[in-house]
Amino acid sequence: MSVEATNIDHIVISSNDSAATAALFTKNLGIEIKRTMSRPGTGAHLEFAKLDEVVLEFGGPQQTAPVAEVKARLSGFVLAVKDLEKAVASLRASGYETSEPHAAVQPGAMIAAVKGGTHGVPFALIQYNALPAANRS
Repeated sequence: MSVEATNIDHIVISSNDSAATAALFTKNLGIEIKRTMSRPGTGAHLEFAKLDEVVLEFGGPQQTAPVAEVKARLSGFVLAVKDLEKAVASLRASGYETSEPHAAVQPGAMIAAVKGGTHGVPFALIQYNALPAANRS
């Protein structure tokens, strides 16, 4: 199998209170939240920071009230690749189930998730500048 990943693009940390989790990382690591958003279609609350070159993505439900106990977990990581179609084909040929490549939240990027065979560690592949310029937002 040859995926030809170039780097770890981002690490996803899921929580029942993503803002509180992001604030804890900000306090303890001295990082700054660079972007917050609601995920289109789900309304999930997302906050993003950088730790050196790796993006930390904190995700969870929109909060309408404080939670009694904040619970967070590593939800997965994303590897950047040069050729998403080739990487997905290679993974599938090796027996890994992957989602179809689709537009990512990041403008101009395509992403595909690896669904199984990862010993419980979810991951995805992302290719930047994968969409024609007319489809980038």
